[in-house]
Amino acid sequence: MAASLSRALLLALALSVSVWAAGCRSVAPERFGELNPRLGELLLVGFHGTALQDNADLDRLLCETRVAGVILFARNIVDAAQTARLTRDLTARARACTGRPLLVAVDAEGGQVMRLGPAAGWTATLSHQDLGQAGDLAQTELEARRIGGMLRDAGINWNLAPVIDVGYNPANPVIVGVGRSFGANPKLVAAQARAYIAGMHAAGILTAVKHFPGHGSSVDDSHAGFVDVTDTARPEVELVPYRLLLAEGVMDAVMTAHVFNRHLDAWVPATLSRPTIDGVLRSELGWRGVVVSDDMRMGAIEQHYGAGDAAVRALRAGVDLILIADDRLPGDRSASAETLEAIRRALRRGRLPAGQVDEALARIAALRSRLTVAADVR
Repeated sequence: MAASLSRALLLALALSVSVWAAGCRSVAPERFGELNPRLGELLLVGFHGTALQDNADLDRLLCETRVAGVILFARNIVDAAQTARLTRDLTARARACTGRPLLVAVDAEGGQVMRLGPAAGWTATLSHQDLGQAGDLAQTELEARRIGGMLRDAGINWNLAPVIDVGYNPANPVIVGVGRSFGANPKLVAAQARAYIAGMHAAGILTAVKHFPGHGSSVDDSHAGFVDVTDTARPEVELVPYRLLLAEGVMDAVMTAHVFNRHLDAWVPATLSRPTIDGVLRSELGWRGVVVSDDMRMGAIEQHYGAGDAAVRALRAGVDLILIADDRLPGDRSASAETLEAIRRALRRGRLPAGQVDEALARIAALRSRLTVAADVR
């Protein structure tokens, strides 16, 4: 009896070790070789400078790292002519190096969050709050079409907007406090967002709704540090715009929020949370398109997780595209290079499934293919 029990225990132990080893098996060398040249396509990166000429760091991003896209900030923009020249050079160089179009993104919500602003010669724009308070969906679509035309003329093809955070917390500093929410009624937010997206699409611009699963309830700003919405989040309200817009098939991409909600995940913020991204967004709501992270250099992430580890966690959670708003790190280091090395290491060790990376790359390619359709609108 004792001998039989011992043999059974040994067999169970051997089986456990075998299962554990299978789960930790690294990706096959040939499989890694196939994926490695394409890993830069998992990145959307911000850079320094206002021109491609004599900008070795920017050229490296386009031709060595081979990023899926770049994102522009005020530091890259002088005026309309310079911006158009910059984006024209970027897209031409990227196509010459990679053979594919480049996603050129910007935050152009309108109001205070508008990179093409009056300081650089563009006319002022209405904020989401302005549009929501006016309550005129035709006006919202026309204003979005006008903003989209500004982006199109500047060579920008992807607007990381609209914001569909439901602004029911008047003390919220990062969404409500700066006029970035259409309002506190989720159905009206969805209607305004639908009109905004229609205007952008009419101008040939792709969009990204944000910030999933909701940043409108927070009392803190995730740019500055850790944000806990466990006691303030209301999923029954904040997920309504996603449900409505997703059912209508108008969304191009979804951007995550770096907010922590213990009811969804007891360990990490939404961007890094598999129960939140793969569970709620993909499985429960049924979203099959691109998920782009919010900036991984923000305090809520950078202060608590290494850039590389955070990127791996995000990809495992179901995020497809990692946003790095500033590639420059102290000591002439590159955030994108360190992130890619962490992704490669995770693939080799089996911590990041190759199949999941394949799926992310396929979704990004599908989004990129829509740039051709958008260009036909011009």
